[in-house]
Amino acid sequence: MVSQKDRWTLPSSTAALDPKAARMFPGANGGVEWSPIATSPDLNLAYAINLEQEMTYTVDSSPYPLGKLWLGGAFTNVPGGIQTGNVTAVDYNTGKIKWQVKTPQPMIGGILATAGGVVFAGEANGWFKAYDASNGSILWKFQAGAGVNAPPSSYTVDGKQYVVVGAGGNVQIDAKRGNNIIAFTLN
Repeated sequence: MVSQKDRWTLPSSTAALDPKAARMFPGANGGVEWSPIATSPDLNLAYAINLEQEMTYTVDSSPYPLGKLWLGGAFTNVPGGIQTGNVTAVDYNTGKIKWQVKTPQPMIGGILATAGGVVFAGEANGWFKAYDASNGSILWKFQAGAGVNAPPSSYTVDGKQYVVVGAGGNVQIDAKRGNNIIAFTLN
């Protein structure tokens, strides 16, 4: 679903912005990462959102900061490098990609598939989109004003179905911050 170049590269001891610094794809945040996937048993498809970030991987000889994250190195986005994402549907019986929609920035947060044949996912640029589960065409979109980097969810109240998602942004991919939880339904 994303580039797999130099995933197992060793860190270099040069500065992160040095052209000779070790590079890796899909990056330290990359691939499917932690974002939840969704499935459609009717279509035999699994849906995932993905990150593709060109990064350097360098040694950092800083002392261990007690009680804080310490990796012994640094992962740094390459200025002007690839920073994209995608929404991908995979046939889970064959492992082949059925459809894929590219996004202009890395995807992080999650995806929701409904029994009605609609897939929902948010983007760091604030767009929350509904896709046709069978072919990936965009059915609907909403601009939330901040990064939609949370997994969408669905619930029903008094027989009416809602889709809800948070628009709070994300520090890992530098999405615009916000503090909204937005619910949608059909009238």
